[in-house]
Amino acid sequence: MFSRDSEKTQRNTTSSSVIGTEMHISGNIKCSGNLVIKGKVKGNIECDHIHLASDGFLRGNIKSLHSVLGGDFEGDVVADTLAIESTGSIKGNLYYNNLKAQPGAKLEVQLIKGLEKKEKSPSKSSQTKKTKKG
Repeated sequence: MFSRDSEKTQRNTTSSSVIGTEMHISGNIKCSGNLVIKGKVKGNIECDHIHLASDGFLRGNIKSLHSVLGGDFEGDVVADTLAIESTGSIKGNLYYNNLKAQPGAKLEVQLIKGLEKKEKSPSKSSQTKKTKKG
C-alpha cells in the first residue's frame, strides 16, 4: 500500500538544481532536470530546462530543451523553446523553434528560427571554385 504511493511521487517529481546568489562557478555544467541560476556562472551549460533568474549572470553557451532568460547573459543559446523575460539583458545568437518574449528586455541578439539551421553549415567540399582558362 505505501510502496505504490511512494512510487507515484517518485515518477512525478523532476530534479531541480539551484545555483544560489552567493555562488560563483567557472566551468561547464551538464545536468538533467531543471537548473535555476541566481548566482554567477562562466561556462557552457547543457541541461533539459534552464532558468536564468533576474539576479543571475551567465557567460557561456546554453544547449537545452527549454530556456528562460531573465538575467545577464552573453553567449549562444540552442533551445527548442526560448522565453525572454522583461528583466533580461542578452547578447548573442539565439537558435530556437518557439520564442516567447516580454517587453522591456535589453537585447543585442541575432534570432535564428529553426534548430536545423544551427546544425547544418556549408562545408568547403560543397563549394565549387571556377577558374578561367585563357
